[in-house]
Amino acid sequence: MAIYYPASNCGGGAIPVYSCNPCPTYEYGRVRSISFVKNSYSFTDPSDPVEWNTALAAKDAIVIWATAGTYDGGTSQELQGFGDAEFVSGGISHVLVYKDPSTTENADFYNAIKDSTDYTVWFRTSTKIWTAAAPVNISAKMPIQDDLKSVLTYEVTVKWQNPSLPLPYDIPDGIFDTCFINP
Repeated sequence: MAIYYPASNCGGGAIPVYSCNPCPTYEYGRVRSISFVKNSYSFTDPSDPVEWNTALAAKDAIVIWATAGTYDGGTSQELQGFGDAEFVSGGISHVLVYKDPSTTENADFYNAIKDSTDYTVWFRTSTKIWTAAAPVNISAKMPIQDDLKSVLTYEVTVKWQNPSLPLPYDIPDGIFDTCFINP
């Protein structure tokens, strides 16, 4: 009688080697730029500025180059377990919130994109861009403070479901540090 023991690696493959650096190079926070890229567009090399320029020219990508914001890091869901396991890992819910100070000229943009499910989001930190790699839900609001010196900004919340954390890529030269207007 043959006995079969299934592999316990339910994650779908070998776990990569953990990288340890005694002199790490730190990545610094703040969501500094945003890009919405159509779900139908695929990058071969997200660090290549030629690919980004192609996407921008085809109106498959939109870059908002100067933002301030946060990403919550993702919240893991727990599903009911079976047998002796109390729970198993489910998906991850992600929330990114950013502020855009370009209010008066972008009302039509935010009114249109908030109803679209055709995009994924990319965001820039100090030296990397990160991809959600999943369709996103976008909601925007424009709160006005009772403060004569406050800056009016859009506060945009971007949510998505993905069982993986965002992946980092090098920032493509000349893309996230420039104001793009693509009529």
